[in-house]
Amino acid sequence: MSIIQFRRAKFLQDAKLSGVTVADIARAIAKMDGVQALSRFDAGFTSAAYLNKAEALLDLAIECALERHRGD
Repeated sequence: MSIIQFRRAKFLQDAKLSGVTVADIARAIAKMDGVQALSRFDAGFTSAAYLNKAEALLDLAIECALERHRGD
């Protein structure tokens, strides 16, 4: 296992241990869009849109993981 693979595995482990939620991921996406987007998310104005993005992201990630496992 390379150092990069190790870091990515540790990153995923840390995410699992922290109890990250779909709402946390949605808030992180809003944060990536900037301070104003994060403020609007925290105020509840755009939370549904970001939750939809987070769910879509996780759905695609699960699909990719399943494809990877089928290829093993």
